[in-house]
Amino acid sequence: MNNLKLPISALVTAILTVGAGSAAAQGATLSLAHVFPDSHPGGIHAEKLAELVEERTNGEVKINVHHGGVLGSEADEIQQLQAGNLDMALLYGVSNFQNINPRLGVEELPFIFADSDHAQRAYDGEYGDAVTDILEEEGFVALSYWENGLRHFTNSVRPIVEPEDMSGIRFRSAEIPIRLEMFELLGASAIPMGFNELFTALQQGTVGGQENPISLIHANNFDEVQDYLSLSGHIYNSAVLTASPAAMAKLTSEQQDILRETGQELKVEQRNMIAEQNETLLAELEESGMQINTINTEQFKEIVLPLWESFSEENGDDLIQLIDKANTES
Repeated sequence: MNNLKLPISALVTAILTVGAGSAAAQGATLSLAHVFPDSHPGGIHAEKLAELVEERTNGEVKINVHHGGVLGSEADEIQQLQAGNLDMALLYGVSNFQNINPRLGVEELPFIFADSDHAQRAYDGEYGDAVTDILEEEGFVALSYWENGLRHFTNSVRPIVEPEDMSGIRFRSAEIPIRLEMFELLGASAIPMGFNELFTALQQGTVGGQENPISLIHANNFDEVQDYLSLSGHIYNSAVLTASPAAMAKLTSEQQDILRETGQELKVEQRNMIAEQNETLLAELEESGMQINTINTEQFKEIVLPLWESFSEENGDDLIQLIDKANTES
């Protein structure tokens, strides 16, 4: 009996190759899910992806987009991709895969990206290639890296300019170890809490602060319950357009190319929309009464560097080096 086992990446390649040669001529209908509303830049461009792919495949490939988390959380979407119950997902952060491969939590390291331009260069370069390879090894196909954006602190206690301004503030945090440890190092209290509970918790004073991209701060009306917005940009999250190997195998090689190329094309548009909206939304938040300030980034970064060191000890520093390399490129 032959007990030879192929690595997952080899199986992915085999599935794509065999599927591309045997895909039915009449095409396929794919499902795509994400957790944000259809009005978010991710939702807008997911719909545009569906429209363009159908047009460019002469109607042979259709994509049904499910917005607003109707198929569950991002963890649920990943499980559905693995089980073959979902074809594609737009996942707002490669770090969503860190429970599958802890190396993919690297984008959660505070201040590892200097700004959005640095992050985009990294995902469009060697770092993105490395992440794509890791995802393939784990049984996922990364089609393109769109954007969720930089995360910023808001609170109702005081402006945050220097690390000591964090002291004593209770911040809501996603239950992500690196984020919880970041708040502890900065002298704040981290309260793990689901996002759907956050507005009420801020309103009732259960927590005094939170952190999210500008688009979510605005969309969820946090300006009604938060007085201060500190443009920290401490964490950048991508939005990875992901497919399962089984979904890709439903397509011919030409259709696969169209899907990939369209995803890459829309990446630029989606990122630009995020940037344009941020300028408008910041102005609206300020008009609503929020006090907006910048922070002393170097002071914050120095305090959280132990997180980088512990991550490197546990997972290696190759991805960190590739991210750093992208910051020196123009």
